[in-house]
Amino acid sequence: MIDAGKLHITLNYAAKKVQQVNIQSTRPLHISRLLIGKTPEQTLTILPLLFNVCGVAQSFAAFTALSHALNIPENPNATLARQMLVNVEMLREHGWWLLINRDKTQLAPFMQCLNQFKSALFINRNAFSLNSQLQINEKLLENLILQLENSLNQIFAEQRLDFLAIKNADNLLQFLKNNASIPANLLNELFELQYQSVGRTEFSLLPELTEVELNEYIAQQNTDELSRFPTWKNQCYESSCLNRQQFNPLISDLLQKNGNGLLTRFAARLCELANLADVIKQNAAALKMASPLIDSKSCLAQVQTSRGLLIHRVELHHGVIKNYQIIAPTEWNFHPRGVVALSLQQLTASNTTLLQQQARLLINALDPCVSFTVLIEE
Repeated sequence: MIDAGKLHITLNYAAKKVQQVNIQSTRPLHISRLLIGKTPEQTLTILPLLFNVCGVAQSFAAFTALSHALNIPENPNATLARQMLVNVEMLREHGWWLLINRDKTQLAPFMQCLNQFKSALFINRNAFSLNSQLQINEKLLENLILQLENSLNQIFAEQRLDFLAIKNADNLLQFLKNNASIPANLLNELFELQYQSVGRTEFSLLPELTEVELNEYIAQQNTDELSRFPTWKNQCYESSCLNRQQFNPLISDLLQKNGNGLLTRFAARLCELANLADVIKQNAAALKMASPLIDSKSCLAQVQTSRGLLIHRVELHHGVIKNYQIIAPTEWNFHPRGVVALSLQQLTASNTTLLQQQARLLINALDPCVSFTVLIEE
């Protein structure tokens, strides 16, 4: 496993506010160069060994991009099964984010289930090779989904569906009263600290992009520069859970009242976490419907992960990799001119201890896929 690197974030602090933000990354974004000259199958074997976070999403993106480049017709049911695995991984990542510092004892079901889901969906758990074969064990799949659902219900103190039914900020406040669940405790702490709008800033969410326009844009850019400092038409954008949850009634109301501050960001992740068991259940139901093969049209893949949009693009020459590009959500959000830098610059605090607390909460809300340091310079 290659060293994942770190983010080093420096805040220049004076007159009780952040004056300047500097973000430096040691993430090994040259990693895709290791794939040049490799065959597609070698690439699909190597990639999971390079990433210890969101490995399923990385494998799915690689499989999709390579299948497209090889003009292999897409099996919609197999694609749906792979998307289910990505959703299970997304649930695991959100669960880790919520529980790691609150109740590690509840993490086990989420950490152990990916391989079990692979067993329920693919022969020999082989989900991401060019000769993968779909074989659905409906009974095992049903049991696994039920286990995930029960685990989520436990985290939400059997009020998961009540939480999903919340439509606005007033309903949220009513829900949080006398609620001792882990998600409620997290949100109540924000209210107690009066941090609901901390980090609020005007910043654009990355729009949905077609594969054709994205492929054309990436092909015209410098590979290393775009992977390290991604932009769309020379503009920085946010790519996070908030992109997917912005139209949820609760999140839409919070965006109007608190902007993209901490309360909105935390609530968006909790809404997605609470809903993922139902999404996975819907994936399973859709697998029972037969679908015709679909011809692939590009050499690019877009996969939504817990942290945002992951993009893979590949070029083949004589059956081996000529060029491989990976653009991860951490690079969008932690761009030196990105949403985290701009949000951190809005912070005000009476002392460095409070500033450190606010900064870490904000960084964790956008959840980089690597560790980070926060240095405050006065």
